[in-house]
Amino acid sequence: MKPTYYLSSMEDDRFGSVFRCELESRVELPNGHHALIVGCDPPALGQDLGHPQGITRLLLWSRFEGDDLWTFPTFPQFVQICLPDVVVPPTSMPASIAWGELYATEADGTVQSMIERPHIPTPCRTGGDVDGVDREA
Repeated sequence: MKPTYYLSSMEDDRFGSVFRCELESRVELPNGHHALIVGCDPPALGQDLGHPQGITRLLLWSRFEGDDLWTFPTFPQFVQICLPDVVVPPTSMPASIAWGELYATEADGTVQSMIERPHIPTPCRTGGDVDGVDREA
């Protein structure tokens, strides 16, 4: 059975819901970074990127130097989301279409989605206000 991950994004509406991603292959980018090619279900909106039927395959690579998508030990993993069919010159990285997060379960991806988790203000400290001024003294 192929590894399955769940992709969502707290920063991009295109990937604001949860997408099931089945590992198709591991690839090494021209600069040596490890990346994953995944099948994306359901297809992501892609009409504006030349994919009128939606985007069904993605290239994912880590957003943070030192993180390795071939051996990552923890979730979520923060990733660059790219189209896999783009030619990448040896001196550059693939063009990112969005930032996202890989989760171990669909439930984790759903909870982390900004659409599903409305902003909840951080409570003020006792006796203080958001600007740190104590108004009760």
